[in-house]
Amino acid sequence: MPQETPSPARISASMEQLRLDYAERFPGWTQQLVTVFSGKAAPGQRAPRWITPPLVNWFLTLTQLAAAVLASVYAVRFLDWYAAAVLPLTWLVTVNAVRKLQVTWSHHAVHKEVSGNKHVDKVVQVVSSAVSLTSNYEDIFEDHIRSHHNRKVFTTIKDPDAGFLMYLGFRPGMPMERLRRTLYRTPFSPRLHLPFITFRIRTNFITATWTRRIASTVWVGFLALMGFRMDGVEYTLAFVVPWLPLFHWAALFQTVSEHPWMAFDGAPTSRGDYVSRCWARFCLEPLPAREAPAARRAAAWARWTARMVFLQTPARFGVLVSDLPAHDLHHVVPADHAWHLAFWHRQGHVDAAHESRMEQRELTITGAIEYVLGGISLSPLAATPPRAEPVT
Repeated sequence: MPQETPSPARISASMEQLRLDYAERFPGWTQQLVTVFSGKAAPGQRAPRWITPPLVNWFLTLTQLAAAVLASVYAVRFLDWYAAAVLPLTWLVTVNAVRKLQVTWSHHAVHKEVSGNKHVDKVVQVVSSAVSLTSNYEDIFEDHIRSHHNRKVFTTIKDPDAGFLMYLGFRPGMPMERLRRTLYRTPFSPRLHLPFITFRIRTNFITATWTRRIASTVWVGFLALMGFRMDGVEYTLAFVVPWLPLFHWAALFQTVSEHPWMAFDGAPTSRGDYVSRCWARFCLEPLPAREAPAARRAAAWARWTARMVFLQTPARFGVLVSDLPAHDLHHVVPADHAWHLAFWHRQGHVDAAHESRMEQRELTITGAIEYVLGGISLSPLAATPPRAEPVT
């Protein structure tokens, strides 16, 4: 990446100390909650003695989805104008469930990391992708395993995610302000939503196997039946809004903060080069200074609370769902298949001074976005911009 672009090590230099501050200033019984929420384990912290097994967690995700949709229906039907205060919460819970079905269960099932049984994992992937209306097994294997995880493709313009950002208008060499405006404008553009909808139709009903098409047809038939039996407003607010535009927004912000897309003129040339293109995204805010005057300290705590509620909570539960805060572990230590313990395993590698030095690449989601946009702005590809591709 060009020298002018700030490195993740400089951006994230205070993350380890920030997590130590939480460990020192919050009670011990809260520390596992802080870890699960933020994705960042405290130095030396071990995983809980018991954690929900992946298959059980998968069933809980499906239950969560049904409960969240029913809660949205209840809010619209019975709470009148108070529904406006409830729906953002039920939408977040719905998006969280749908996103987990895609980026947790479907993704890890393709990697055969859910149950340890390839046949069971195939069922998990088929059901998860059909319910979430996302990539079938063959499509995700092609795009994710053969492309994204291929070191000759990783983060280059041939990477499907990088190609999609190009299609959305994130062009190498664009000034940072234009890239930021593109990011702010894209969630409201048909250019984001129409390709997503087209792809979701194609992967469920055209490129899928017959088994997968049947599963998708049954599920979409159920959704259509619900649409006929429900009021149009109820159906739109309970199903359409979280399943389509909000889901697409979450996918956009996940993608644009995940890796340094288009920041290099080629694929990684070494282990160190590959590792430098992977980072963690943690949902933490700096704690107010202890020594500040009472009034200033109260204002700082109010600001901290507002940012945790309105920035970090949507980021964690809508965008960086499940193990995504520690996504770099998935790339940097691929032999570690215990992804449901990723937060603690990652910190264990940091504590043991792992050669990848993952502690040097720990960002917030806003820091990661700024870093990605900076890499695109200063990209060496600007001289010969590659062809943009829609989502595939």
